[in-house]
Amino acid sequence: MFCLQQIARIVSGEILHENEGRVARVIHDSRHVEPGDLFIAIRGQRTDGHNFLAQAFERGVCGAIISDEGAIPDNASNLIVVDDIIAALHKLASAWRNKLDATFVGITGTCGKTTTRSLLYHLLQDAMSVYSAPGNYNTEIGLPLALLRMPRSAEVGLFELGASAPGEIAPLASLLSPSIGVVTLAGRGHLMGFRSVEAVAQEKWDLVRALPTSGWAYVNVDSPPLAALSKTYAGNMTTVGIDNGDLRGSVLSAGAGLVVDVQSPRLHLETPLLGAHNATNILLAVAVALELGLSAGAIEDKIKTFSPFPHRLNLIAAPFGYILDDSYNANPESTRAALMALAELGAPVKHRAFVFGDMLDLGEDSSRFHDEVIELALELGIGMIFPVGERTTQAAKRSASAGSFVFCEKEDLAGCIHSHLPDGKTSLLVKGSLAVGLTKIVQALLEQRSIGVYH
Repeated sequence: MFCLQQIARIVSGEILHENEGRVARVIHDSRHVEPGDLFIAIRGQRTDGHNFLAQAFERGVCGAIISDEGAIPDNASNLIVVDDIIAALHKLASAWRNKLDATFVGITGTCGKTTTRSLLYHLLQDAMSVYSAPGNYNTEIGLPLALLRMPRSAEVGLFELGASAPGEIAPLASLLSPSIGVVTLAGRGHLMGFRSVEAVAQEKWDLVRALPTSGWAYVNVDSPPLAALSKTYAGNMTTVGIDNGDLRGSVLSAGAGLVVDVQSPRLHLETPLLGAHNATNILLAVAVALELGLSAGAIEDKIKTFSPFPHRLNLIAAPFGYILDDSYNANPESTRAALMALAELGAPVKHRAFVFGDMLDLGEDSSRFHDEVIELALELGIGMIFPVGERTTQAAKRSASAGSFVFCEKEDLAGCIHSHLPDGKTSLLVKGSLAVGLTKIVQALLEQRSIGVYH
């Protein structure tokens, strides 16, 4: 990492209370700082990093980037003062990006970003030095922080690019400057900002537009809006899909793990992933891994040991049977896919149930989207549905199948589920937008768990 004086020059800042200090990392969360970190005091919608400067210095940070001199605590030193914290963060990340000699991979899409990134990291990690961005660091704050964590020794860097409104992907792609771009899906996500799926697709396509002439795009053309855009692209591209694409796969099994066959090159891919929709994520990761030099045999061996990312279609044993935990986030496409995975599940159970949390940020058609999900759940024979949130509750009340729903307060939900699913023979899908808080419900449901993850 740069020294403090270099950082001050890069971000056009002034150092106050300067003394010696060596920067280990750049970090924005005072709860996770360690000695030698440089704390960046970001003002967010809910909190202001300046309020935690004293705490950060008590934990041993070597300095901080700030914009409010009035917030400087007595124990502070090496304060780099700037006018705009986010602009300074991007300048610093850009300078560090220019120091890194690696292959950069950018991944975007309505769904599947994290699964594709995690799959690709898993495939590559034994063959080369790979850095994978942490968690969901894919925003105007998260991406530059992820870049600043990437070591100079990494040969490949894997990053996600997220967007909730038009105009957000292009600056992220410009900062990352990848040579490989992956687009997983264009669907009905964040429609409050985008208004239409076509606008979503155009936004995701900004990653492809940002690739250099020598760059390469990998696109899921089972997604109709992406298929249409791919036909207009004159650059280097590999398309993937089940029905279409340069790299095509056939789903042989999806009930107790996903098995996909590829004809050319010849590949038999056995994975612990659930849900046929994950086949395209697998194909995208495999296509990039082949481009980066992995052999077909190495891919077949490695993919067998992949562990799904937490809260993304994880099947976990519970007192009443199994939880299919997909509680990280939700939109109409991902919820439909999760319901299909529940219906196809090969676990030894007699009944299937569904905790349906609100799908947020869907715009004026939100009610219709919630109705569609409930209709699909009923068509698939899901025997018991637990609505969580105003939107799902209203959709349930609009349904003609009143006997399929169990209504209870969110704080009582775990106990309510246990009382309604007592026989140990039920698979329960838990799905909703992150802000609904269903990850906590999963934790509460598992408190009485006596056995481990189902394989």
